[in-house]
Amino acid sequence: MKSINKFLTILAVSAGLSLVSCDIDPVLTDSYPEDVAWSNADNLRLNLNGFYSLIGGYYGSEVENDACSDILKMNGPRDSENLFVFGSAPITPSANRFDLWKNRHTWQLSCCRFLRDLKEHRSNFTEEIALEAEAEVRFFRALANFDLAKRYGASFILYKELPELGEKNHARCTPDECWDFIAEDLDFAAKYLPAKWNNGTTNPWGTETHTGRITKEAAYGLLARAMLYAERWKAASDAALEVKKLGYKLYKNPSRGDKGYGELFTNRRSSVISNQESIIEFGYSYDNKMDYSFDYFYCPPSDGGYAEASPTEDLVSAYQMADGRDFDWTDPVMAANPYSGREPRFYASILYNGCQWKGQTLYTYEGSTDGYALGGGTTCTGYYMRKLFDEALPKNGMRSTDLTYYYMRYAEVLLIYAEAMAQQDGGLKEALNALNEIRARVDLPAVSASTKTEFMKLLRRERMIELAFEGHRFWDLRRWGLGTTVLNGTHMKGVKPTKVGDNFEYQLVDCDGGSTRVYLEKYNRFPIPLGELQQNTSCEQFDEWK
Repeated sequence: MKSINKFLTILAVSAGLSLVSCDIDPVLTDSYPEDVAWSNADNLRLNLNGFYSLIGGYYGSEVENDACSDILKMNGPRDSENLFVFGSAPITPSANRFDLWKNRHTWQLSCCRFLRDLKEHRSNFTEEIALEAEAEVRFFRALANFDLAKRYGASFILYKELPELGEKNHARCTPDECWDFIAEDLDFAAKYLPAKWNNGTTNPWGTETHTGRITKEAAYGLLARAMLYAERWKAASDAALEVKKLGYKLYKNPSRGDKGYGELFTNRRSSVISNQESIIEFGYSYDNKMDYSFDYFYCPPSDGGYAEASPTEDLVSAYQMADGRDFDWTDPVMAANPYSGREPRFYASILYNGCQWKGQTLYTYEGSTDGYALGGGTTCTGYYMRKLFDEALPKNGMRSTDLTYYYMRYAEVLLIYAEAMAQQDGGLKEALNALNEIRARVDLPAVSASTKTEFMKLLRRERMIELAFEGHRFWDLRRWGLGTTVLNGTHMKGVKPTKVGDNFEYQLVDCDGGSTRVYLEKYNRFPIPLGELQQNTSCEQFDEWK
């Protein structure tokens, strides 16, 4: 008799109008016969909970992706990201640090198996419960397929249903087949998932708590993101517009100097802020001894951290002045005081020489505890991240936090909408309105553009800044076809502060230590793993990887 693993804890993913979350990791315990696993709504829910680990994790993995781009640099010369960046650990069919081929195909099949079994046992549930369960799993199937699509050029093994036992030979799908199927799953999810889950006796699931479950907005948000990658501009803007219609807003707190942007990333389960920006999230719980080690690995040494990654000057210089002027090191006034008068997101995102951090002045000048140095253990760029850190954490409690991780924010949806509208005839005005809504949150003046080319330059900078350290930059450069332009044959910059009396001098330096970066054109589509080619005679390698 078939059996199914029972999941006892729910992954913390929030997709509602308020920030809510639950425990993150499903715990596998006993195995139950199929007739028990599918006997009632409670057991069905336990079955569904396991799929939420697809969004599980924390910002560490996103930072690692950003460290393969131009905005972050790993401080240790032998870090795997640096080895990739400098070409000593290249992507091959047998070694690919971004590979998720086997993992996401396994998730595909898990989703197909669930949907097959749900169909078989559908009579055990009300139609409302069955439709909502199907919608959740189709969301996760679309998510798994999207992760494959953005890596392998939307051409992979597309399982729409379970294959026959032992069947291994499957051809790659076409990009149109891939994107059509993702859209189909997410359209279904958006249709049958609620905009907000209700708890209590009026819910068809009973009195169960539904904290953290995927919603209609999550489905539309993921659809918008997927269609952006597919360059189906109308579908992307339409999906983003559906999210806009459901009442989402950028978080603001006028009493804060960063207008609430920084506060958004210090949101805790134990002290939740009123927030209509979160679309998909999850939170950690130190009460359940969940190990959130992000600060431990990335904070400055004086703070008890390992300082594994630092922002580049390429990113830091992209932050404008508070009045909307571009920062320019050749301007003697700006160069003399480079960290004065910058826009709010700069202060919410970057730790720099002379800034205040945890009640003390942090110094990054050469020779200080947190100072500039090549070789690891401290910053190699003159900066540390601030965004995503929990300023309330003491040195002896670096792993004890309950911060929220955002898989998708409304700010990203606005940026998707802006980019998709700009690509459509007559859409430039709406694109600018969406982009300027992002800027208005932090009191930056509106920007203008008369052509799509001009607008895309503005849009790329805004995504670079707004979504910094959230894992988008590497994939953005790749989908824009800018990987070779920005990442190949280049050197990223840092700043070396030097203490001169009571003042500081700042020197632009090559934070790559003279090494030249490598990004090959064929990296825009990762290769089919060697293991798949060896066992699947119907799957052919991409031409550029033969």
